[in-house]
Amino acid sequence: MREDEIYFSESILSSLDIYIELIKKWQKNINLVSKNSIDDLWNRHVLDSAQLYSLLPAPKKGLYIYDIGSGAGFPGMVLGIMGRKDIILCESNKRKCEFLKEVSRITNTNISIVNIRAQKLDGRSALAITSRALASLDTLLEISMPILREKGVCVFPKGRTWKEELMVAEKKFIINYNTVQSITSSDSKIIIITKVRKKYGK
Repeated sequence: MREDEIYFSESILSSLDIYIELIKKWQKNINLVSKNSIDDLWNRHVLDSAQLYSLLPAPKKGLYIYDIGSGAGFPGMVLGIMGRKDIILCESNKRKCEFLKEVSRITNTNISIVNIRAQKLDGRSALAITSRALASLDTLLEISMPILREKGVCVFPKGRTWKEELMVAEKKFIINYNTVQSITSSDSKIIIITKVRKKYGK
């Protein structure tokens, strides 16, 4: 996948521009993104999130994509702006939830925002789970397993430590996965997990 293979309509680009400006505005009072990425929000956060869109499963009635630990809304808000209407942003910080609701309102994005810790989500309703920069892979799998439906998938972008995280996770879990090269960093991969179960006694 290349950047020019991701389609952004004019209306989507307009909404993403608004989103970026809202991040810069709210960043003055809430720590939404790291200081060293605030001047390159498009590549570091927006494009990095947008590349997941084509990797998600097709929508299914009554099932949802959970973006756990949404923070500033990456990747979930970007995916919602791009057109997915089955995403639930799960964020435990109330002020960040207020920010996400403001983005949803101003960009007219149809998305659900829930002030909740991912560990408290009800089970087996997740078509897919996404998360970005929340936790290590083994921790993400611990959180994801109780809420992921059978044949559900996890789509986790990971940085330069992705190999090490996989090695640690494979000590606890049997994982069926494939990786996709990130378009924003040669050191990063997107790990797509299609099946996971705990090893006996772990």
